[in-house]
Amino acid sequence: MQNPFLEPYHTLHDATPFDRIKLSDYEPAMRESMKQEDEEIRQIIDNPQKPTFANTILALEHAGKLLDRVTTVFFNLTSAETCDEMDDIAEKMMPELSEHANNISLNERLFARIRQVYEQRETLNLSAEETKLLEKTYDGFIRNGANLSDQDKEKFRKISMELSSLTLKFSQNHLKETNKFELQLTDKTELEGLPESAVDAAAQAAREKGKEGWIITLQAPSYVPFMKYSSRRDLRQKLYMAYNTQCTHDDELNNLEIVKQLVNLRMQLAQLLGYKTYADYVLRKRMAENSENVYHLLDQLLDAYT
Repeated sequence: MQNPFLEPYHTLHDATPFDRIKLSDYEPAMRESMKQEDEEIRQIIDNPQKPTFANTILALEHAGKLLDRVTTVFFNLTSAETCDEMDDIAEKMMPELSEHANNISLNERLFARIRQVYEQRETLNLSAEETKLLEKTYDGFIRNGANLSDQDKEKFRKISMELSSLTLKFSQNHLKETNKFELQLTDKTELEGLPESAVDAAAQAAREKGKEGWIITLQAPSYVPFMKYSSRRDLRQKLYMAYNTQCTHDDELNNLEIVKQLVNLRMQLAQLLGYKTYADYVLRKRMAENSENVYHLLDQLLDAYT
């Protein structure tokens, strides 16, 4: 059986051939691509030659391209236009994908080769781009638990697995809640202030749902123009409250408990890796660098606003 992910696309600019992809293609493509990446990693760590930038760092950079191709398509779709079948695939494959990623980042033989190249970086005569890739690769493995003890690596695996499953569930609930809401308008005066393009889009949304009038949703192309241009303060308030209370209601899409679990697991992960808070862990690779700088900026903004 042909699988479009496992063969050349033969499309303009190698664009994804969505018209040829079926739901049944995703799982086998993921499994085959994980298998191929495992083989690519095995070739790197079994290389009898001394670790070099080319046979270790560059080889690792080129590994997993097929898995990237499959998961990029799949998870972009699940975050924007999913269905029950895709959600089932995501829930089934997410633990396996997380375990696959951990098996790479926690591979002691692979990290030993990376560290050997990294420790010799001053003598390798690398370009600025190559140096950046080397540093990013080494730091990425450190941030994903490669330097932990065996006992802590097992803790890291457990936490990261739980985080991946909870993050997926959070996203699924949020998307369903976003898609569920609609503000149906039947009086044209309720459209006062909206540009013609927004009115036409709302009418099209109503027609697609087989309903009368106009429908405003929480999707950005519908929500943003309405909030920006509508003259109806009461309707803007209704839409605003719906948007900002998503997944907080007493139903199956409530994310409050998931958020609590995510916060606690992220704290555990950060502290396992030697950081005081998850913010410190995340911000180390961001422009702000630390939480103190974030709060300093927020205080400056508060002073400017008041």
